[in-house]
Amino acid sequence: MKTVGIDVGGTNADGVLLEGESLLAKAKIPVDHDNLSGVIIALLEKLLGDNAGQVDQVHLSSTLCTNAIVNGEMDEVGMLVQAGPGLNPEFLDCGENLVFLDGAIDHRGGLVKSPSAALVDAALADFSAKGLQSIGVVTKFSHRNPQVEQDLARQAASFPHVTCGHNLSGLPNFPRRVYTTWINAGLKTRFQQFSEAIRTGVKRLGITAPLSVLKADGGTIPLERAEAVPCESVLSGPSASVMGALALTPREKDFVVLDIGGTTTDIGLFADGVPLMEPYGVTIMGRPTLIRALNTRSVGLGGDSEVKWTEDGYVIGPQRHGVPAAFSKGKITGATPSDAMVVLNRMEGNRERAAEALRLLLPNNPPEETAREVLLSFGQNIKRAVEQMVEDVFARPVYTVSALLERQRLEPTEIIAVGGPAEALRSELAAAFDLPCEVPLNYEVANAIGAARTRPTLSASLYANSSDGTLSIPEIGLHEEIGRSYGMKDAEESLAAAIRHLAAQAGLEGELPPVEFVEREEMNTVRGFSATGKVIALKAQVKPGLAGV
Repeated sequence: MKTVGIDVGGTNADGVLLEGESLLAKAKIPVDHDNLSGVIIALLEKLLGDNAGQVDQVHLSSTLCTNAIVNGEMDEVGMLVQAGPGLNPEFLDCGENLVFLDGAIDHRGGLVKSPSAALVDAALADFSAKGLQSIGVVTKFSHRNPQVEQDLARQAASFPHVTCGHNLSGLPNFPRRVYTTWINAGLKTRFQQFSEAIRTGVKRLGITAPLSVLKADGGTIPLERAEAVPCESVLSGPSASVMGALALTPREKDFVVLDIGGTTTDIGLFADGVPLMEPYGVTIMGRPTLIRALNTRSVGLGGDSEVKWTEDGYVIGPQRHGVPAAFSKGKITGATPSDAMVVLNRMEGNRERAAEALRLLLPNNPPEETAREVLLSFGQNIKRAVEQMVEDVFARPVYTVSALLERQRLEPTEIIAVGGPAEALRSELAAAFDLPCEVPLNYEVANAIGAARTRPTLSASLYANSSDGTLSIPEIGLHEEIGRSYGMKDAEESLAAAIRHLAAQAGLEGELPPVEFVEREEMNTVRGFSATGKVIALKAQVKPGLAGV
């Protein structure tokens, strides 16, 4: 099977064509963040030439959603939120168009009171008058009973984009669900425009292969499904780094992955060869979400980062200096780590211009000496960022990798470096960490290889109360009655069927590895002095991994 993998980074877009695990072709072009779809189409054309019709699948990792969040370009969203009693929702920060509804659903999923029709109508009329395109709908305990959210979504059907909280996650955290819904709704218009442009472009090139998008959790999702949940593609770039390292350098030990680009360095942590996951969901714009993601961190250290000299030494980043002097023809205004690499003959470029940039930085220092000092400082800065990340991981009470449960800390034995400047920085990274540093073959397109090799992922949650006779699987909008004899085996069958249903909706039937049950809880319910049934909470997933592994 021939697969194209594309990763759009902050500076360059990389592409590969694989047949199985074998690399057939690779390509790289500069990124135009105002025209990401055009960049992807140009890269496909350069990569495939006249062989576009022979591709079996295309996997994309895009910075589109991340850029929209960072640059404040999300849609304004009209939010309908039913918080119910017990929680003052005023702290929820979802923009100016946030309306709190009356009524409630109880913690078991029972409908206490529907929201006032007059209040809902007035809110929707106001949203329409303001020209809003995207609506978010969230009720507390919708993961137990999605009825109110479904009713509100039908009432808001005249708006182009409506996001319901229960479709995004079955985990029981109301504030996180609110923020996840708001972010997802705010990304829908931009992502739909992007996906339509991609479809038009690949059709023009004669590509008929299915298109998938890399998710933050290191899995893929069909482009059609990603249009409904674009928030899942946030942080797809760092997840491509992790999956690329997994594909190029499989290990069964603790190690650190560094993906060094022109703008940032992405850090990933592995315990016993398994990438760490965020236990609850990533934090975006200071808001906790339910977006499943690999545990990664991006720091403003890249080849194009601005370098300054202060009394305390070199300051590198987080600002980007623009095109390094070694690769440009305009006026030299400053130095970058890339200029240092060119001066030391570790990277191709205009050595005279690179040396002049370093002389501007420290006029009384030989450029070669300044270059060595800058790269040593670069390595130390990355080391400090990794150490802080490890400390943050072990400050949490819950881990999603069993290898960490009995650990006091992560103990990396090796550094895996990928990305364009990786080979040029190998010695500085090894010295900074005092560990071996491996730069694998095809390191410069590792992210694109990770995107190409990644398999689909899905997850769903189940809550059943046989005493009350209710069953809920929020990701598929299921809320139905069950009998008193309903048990864990029944729950597993129901949830596995839900995963298959999601797979069918996404066009993935026949492609998924086995479903694994990752969280389970079973408790007897007692009334008076007699057992009346069971409460069952169950979560299942097709976990992230490499296709064919």
